[in-house]
Amino acid sequence: MTGAGLFLALACAPRLLRVENELLRMQNAELRSRIDAAERSARPSDFAAEVNGEVLRSYLSRVGHPNPEQGPGDLLTVPISGRNARFRVSVQHFPRERVLFIATHDYIRLEEVTSSNAMVLVLTQLAALNYDLLLGKFQLNPRSGEISLSVEINLDDGLGFATWSAAFAHLVRTADERYPDLMRAVQGQGL
Repeated sequence: MTGAGLFLALACAPRLLRVENELLRMQNAELRSRIDAAERSARPSDFAAEVNGEVLRSYLSRVGHPNPEQGPGDLLTVPISGRNARFRVSVQHFPRERVLFIATHDYIRLEEVTSSNAMVLVLTQLAALNYDLLLGKFQLNPRSGEISLSVEINLDDGLGFATWSAAFAHLVRTADERYPDLMRAVQGQGL
């Protein structure tokens, strides 16, 4: 390469790099736009990218609870009347943690336990039930003596109605179905 050719190549190199970089930026923007469009179209129409009290109220209404009681923050509570038990279910959004917490309340209180044998039966029953559950867990609050069933849903990617309603229905059904077994344990009767 001659001196003039080398000079011409070196002089054109920065300009060529700028043009090439601009072309790559445009291609990158186009690809990002396609990815965003694909992600939006892949979500169901009843998907909430951002969960808030309005979304939770609408989801509760869709499963038959149009008038939940409003608590502090995004806490909503509804009464449940199952075949075996009557209790309340609370739905609470924790925005900073990006978690939705669904739990039973006024379900079973341990002041009904009359002996240490009954307490052993209750704790054994809770452990056995939790071992079998894929979704949710039974808990004993040692201060209040209340037994509850809860489910936590991670909201990092938003929340679809199908996921929410399945978790809610599972919690209600499990609490109602397991109530007789837990009450037998609370009353000191064997399994």
